[in-house]
Amino acid sequence: MTLESLMEILESLDQRVEGLVNQNRDLQLERDSLRKALDDSERQREDLAEQISSQDDNRAEIRNRIQAIIDKIERMESDSEQ
Repeated sequence: MTLESLMEILESLDQRVEGLVNQNRDLQLERDSLRKALDDSERQREDLAEQISSQDDNRAEIRNRIQAIIDKIERMESDSEQ
């Protein structure tokens, strides 16, 4: 193996290592971006779950009030028939 051949091999290895380092950096950036997107989605999911829970509570309260009004009307009708 000549010195020139050895230098070419080292240059080739250096380029491959540099390419792998760049690829690794790109993958880390992509990973960080995906983590942020996942965190944002998780926060949004939690917010939506809270909104659903609040809406369910409101719906139950409205249903109870309507039922109470219906019960009063039925009692009034029952009392007026007697």
